[in-house]
Amino acid sequence: MRISQNPNVTDHGAIKIMSRQTTEPLTARILLVGSPNSCPDILYATGFMAPDPIVYAEIGRRKLMVVSQLEWGRASGIGKKRTIEVFTPQQLGVDASKRGSLAAWIESLLRHVGVSEVCVPGDFPHGIACALKRARFKVELLDRPPFPKRRSKRPEEVRHIAQAQRAAVIAMRSACALIRGSDIDARGILRVNGKRLTSEKVHRHIAGVLLAHDSFCAETIVACGHQSADPHERGHGPLTAHAPIVIDIFPQHLNHGYWGDITRTVLKGTASRELKQMYAAVKAAQTAALRAVCPGASCLSVHREAVAVFHRRRFETRRQSDRAVGFIHSTGHGVGLAIHEAPSLGASRERLRIGDVITIEPGLYYPALGGIRIEDTIVVTPHGWRYLAPCEKHFEYQ
Repeated sequence: MRISQNPNVTDHGAIKIMSRQTTEPLTARILLVGSPNSCPDILYATGFMAPDPIVYAEIGRRKLMVVSQLEWGRASGIGKKRTIEVFTPQQLGVDASKRGSLAAWIESLLRHVGVSEVCVPGDFPHGIACALKRARFKVELLDRPPFPKRRSKRPEEVRHIAQAQRAAVIAMRSACALIRGSDIDARGILRVNGKRLTSEKVHRHIAGVLLAHDSFCAETIVACGHQSADPHERGHGPLTAHAPIVIDIFPQHLNHGYWGDITRTVLKGTASRELKQMYAAVKAAQTAALRAVCPGASCLSVHREAVAVFHRRRFETRRQSDRAVGFIHSTGHGVGLAIHEAPSLGASRERLRIGDVITIEPGLYYPALGGIRIEDTIVVTPHGWRYLAPCEKHFEYQ
């Protein structure tokens, strides 16, 4: 790999990668490698879902993909629909002893199309980049996403996300019904049919509902009481009465890979005055943030609307011992082929665009009381926004 003397060259030790910093349209020599199931950019570019790594490249107007011999049939069908040239290592002449090497796949592909330099994203595998250097290829590091258009969703993508969101809403309603129908025993533990209701049982219940709707969520949150004060605590053990239960469901649809995201906080029994005030504040903060959503609104301004509600209602965000308490995260994030993607509705001054699919999810977290979060996924429209799948908000179940 030739090393440029450009002052933007970044030294990464074993390999030097030049950062391409330009606002001009990218001359397409993009190279991506990874599993489509875990690399949203590859899934976006190909529409091909697979657990094993593949190679994808855009060279000028040509789109190219290298897959294993086992995946060639499926990949070829998708390639015809998307005008992608599909190869196997065998077709590219990769030696049998190197067919397990993704670097060898790439070297053969680039030589096949007569290219000696490519642009790669920041998470491109370092070992493969080193192998390309040794083979005298030049690699430029992109300082922006390879497909900026992935942020604003096309109508078909919005329909896919809505499908995942509907599955999330159905699972949420079913989980809430399970909690609502529980009994409270003498020790304040929730029971269903005489058996303790635990976070784990609700996790499994939600998983079953999601699978029935071709979706899956590996990290569903059902966190009760003090556990709910940690935003990413999945929850464990018995659910108790008179305590907040944060339920966060974010499934990926198994057919197309798009995600949904919803959170509700419920309570079986009677909420304390402090918890009622917290819930009312979170709900008001979400309403205020939603009211601010429209094309051209800055992400920061939407976030500030939620912050202002908490400030007026005297819910402080501060350091307490070794942790932050109060409103300790952004107001929302983009959703698509990744559960967290651009834009981020926090300190960013980016402006919302038509087609952005985002969450609005303010929350409050105090260890002594627990946590409360309400979240919906919406799409930004020409005149504001709309829910992708509405779901009722109800806090107390007597």
